[in-house]
Amino acid sequence: MTNEAAPEITPVPHEPKTIHEEVHMHDHFEPTRIVCIAVDSSKNSEYAVSWAVKNVLKAETDQVVLLNVRPYVYVPLYASHYLAEYPTFNSSDAFAQLEEANKQASHELLIQVAKTLQNHGIHTRAIALRGDAREELLFKIEDVKADLVIMGSRGLGAVRRAFIGSVSDYLVHNTKIPTIVTRMPEV
Repeated sequence: MTNEAAPEITPVPHEPKTIHEEVHMHDHFEPTRIVCIAVDSSKNSEYAVSWAVKNVLKAETDQVVLLNVRPYVYVPLYASHYLAEYPTFNSSDAFAQLEEANKQASHELLIQVAKTLQNHGIHTRAIALRGDAREELLFKIEDVKADLVIMGSRGLGAVRRAFIGSVSDYLVHNTKIPTIVTRMPEV
């Protein structure tokens, strides 16, 4: 038996098998704090951005990284039976069109929110992601070395959250940095 040390094993970080597209990049800026804001087209997300501008963000020191995750395009298993009856239906064209429409909507949303932040003098990047929102957001938050995460709550009840899960709940429990989840005031 030799006294050779076992070879050192370096863990490989999770590499998503999805798409990460840099949609918008503000002028070169050396921030002292990086704040990730997860956005979608909901009113809750809109509120989270306006809340962050009013209560947290500082134009002199912060860079905001806007993140939007679009889902995979897929045909549910039950629908594939019906589609098989239409031999002229080209599913690859339909998938490509849906993916392009989702990509375009994601990019437009990110550019719109980035312009809003820039109107407040805030340095902004915007990144479109595709895949499972929980995994992709967690990966990108760590990848950009964020200091803080802000996102809106969808307002799921306890039962729905238990069955379908909550992206905000997942990030609160799995990020290593402070995560603020905003809730819209009840009207």
